[in-house]
Amino acid sequence: MDRYLRDGPLLDLPIHPRQHAFQAGKSTESALHQLVNRIERALDAGQYALGVFFDIQGAFDNTPLVSVRRALRDHKVSFAVQQWISALLHQRKVGVKVGSIYIRVKTQCGLPQGVDCHQPSGLVADSLLKWLSKRGVFAQGFADDGTILIIGRVVSTLCDIMQRMLHGVEKWCTDRQLFVNPTKTEMILFTRKYKPDSVVPIIFYGKELEQKNPSKISWSNT
Repeated sequence: MDRYLRDGPLLDLPIHPRQHAFQAGKSTESALHQLVNRIERALDAGQYALGVFFDIQGAFDNTPLVSVRRALRDHKVSFAVQQWISALLHQRKVGVKVGSIYIRVKTQCGLPQGVDCHQPSGLVADSLLKWLSKRGVFAQGFADDGTILIIGRVVSTLCDIMQRMLHGVEKWCTDRQLFVNPTKTEMILFTRKYKPDSVVPIIFYGKELEQKNPSKISWSNT
């Protein structure tokens, strides 16, 4: 099954190149290097770089089977293999024993975790990166963590574009029964200007994003 996915569907429709998980030779370091390089080039050109760092909440634990099936169809995986993977995920049982008490339940959602590029969670998240990239913005991911970076000279324009992109992220998550926690989402305006233009309020899941100081950003979200 692994060989079929690697040598078939993922050759014809490969995972997004800016997904730094599930792919050989990529890591959090490659993601950070790519992002910092993009930001530094913008600053050297006298531009602003507006970044939003988000996390798909409980992607491994909460991804529903219907979203996995959709991702497999999008990658044109054969119907027989779709059924096999669906059965594997749907028929799993989890057991836990504490003292003399033993509980065993059938899983309703969630995915196994690993590092292979064909991991279902990687295929599910792949469509979000592709959607963002088609809108002309820089986006990258590491498993369930995502980054959107928009570069330009007018802050208000960057904010307008970012707002549209985040509306798209909300819709994507809703369609796949997933969620991004806005309180764990970080927004930063990177600039070398002493008195930069003000950021227009950006709303994400009904909450205004707080602008963070670039020196205090948690780079783990890349």
